[in-house]
Amino acid sequence: MSGIRDAMVCQFGKPRGLLGRIASLIMQVRPSNRKRNLRTVDVVDIRPEDNVLELGFGPGIAVAEAARRASAGKVCGIDRSELMLEQARRRNRKAVDAGRVDLRLGAVERLPEFGVHFDKVFAVNVFMFWEDPIAVLRGVRGQMSAGGTIALTLQPRSKGATNDDSRAAASAMEAALREAGFANVRSTMFEMAPVSAACALGEVAAAPATAPRALQAMPSPVASVVLPFPSRSC
Repeated sequence: MSGIRDAMVCQFGKPRGLLGRIASLIMQVRPSNRKRNLRTVDVVDIRPEDNVLELGFGPGIAVAEAARRASAGKVCGIDRSELMLEQARRRNRKAVDAGRVDLRLGAVERLPEFGVHFDKVFAVNVFMFWEDPIAVLRGVRGQMSAGGTIALTLQPRSKGATNDDSRAAASAMEAALREAGFANVRSTMFEMAPVSAACALGEVAAAPATAPRALQAMPSPVASVVLPFPSRSC
């Protein structure tokens, strides 16, 4: 049974095939998933003129809400699942056709140029799938506007997960944001069932920040925290 469970968990990182469609359905109807997405959109405080980026947009629930709020801006997203791209574009068809939403297939490790600098960036329950979170976040920071805000939300969903796991997730995400060069890093908890969701936030310094030092022969602050997540090799 553990093999089946592991295979199903990995589908949330890159939904595909029949299991992917089941994972997609869960993402769309599970109350905690919708709540995580909407709370994250709330916390980044999207304004009408903002340009917004979602990393790993899934079925496009948060994209739709972000587009509603950024009525004079643009909402972009990247996801490595063709199935999720298809479903998210369908969900946001009017905004896509109007050029207000730009959703693309790809990996966050090779973030494409979208032609704008982002004021708000967020990612919900995808941090654990990133092979090198610090490198991902550095790449994202390079496409953000000065003063821009990023939010990383994660709700541990492994069997037996507790709020201690959520706090460990917050610490790991905060460490990654700091190492990637973000300022004013902090975290908050969304009280949810069965465990709270951690949300770590950071900002791009208004003045150009000194480039963070390259990591050389020293343990990553993220790798030093053991998290109850599926393997990043999914």
